[in-house]
Amino acid sequence: MLKKHLTLLAFALVPLFMQAQSAREVLDATAARLSAPGGIKAKFKATQFNGSNAEGEAAGTLLLRGRAYQVKTNELTTWYDGTTQWSMMNGSDEVNVTTPSEAEQAQLNPATLINIYKKGYKCTMNKSTLRGHKTFVVHLIAKSKKAYYTDIYVDVEQGTYTPLCFRAKHDGNWMRLSVLSFMSGLDLPASDFVFPAKDFPKAEVIDLR
Repeated sequence: MLKKHLTLLAFALVPLFMQAQSAREVLDATAARLSAPGGIKAKFKATQFNGSNAEGEAAGTLLLRGRAYQVKTNELTTWYDGTTQWSMMNGSDEVNVTTPSEAEQAQLNPATLINIYKKGYKCTMNKSTLRGHKTFVVHLIAKSKKAYYTDIYVDVEQGTYTPLCFRAKHDGNWMRLSVLSFMSGLDLPASDFVFPAKDFPKAEVIDLR
């Protein structure tokens, strides 16, 4: 009788085990997609929520190669070479230089956000559709209440593992990053991720490190 109960329990646990494994496999494949050789280019729309109300919105272009990124919106351009970050309001003569934390990087770099599951998150997965695409929806839940992001949802196109949407919760409020277009197989130069000082000879550099 005990053997029979153990066998039934094992069969009951198989779907849960497979779900956890497949969710991680989807995240691994999506992370690899974001780390494509030569870099990627994506158009996006980012929305910050206060409760259920959209509080702020920005659209722009992301260049990504490894840990380096460039984010450009109508208001702000940010360059990050993997160590140093430069941020400049469009039309301004000031550029701020910082060393961003992992949480700060995750706000701009979806590769950082998607790789966060490797450090203290459990994950589950469902299937759905988004903007006409069949998707995997991976839900990451932080094991520690002290984590910067307590909940993360990643919508990934089935078959291509292209990320379509990221939603992350911090201090009870959500941030959503919708990926509107995605190009890989590029050859982005390192200069794309460094502040082009020669283009802004009058810019005042404010070092906040």
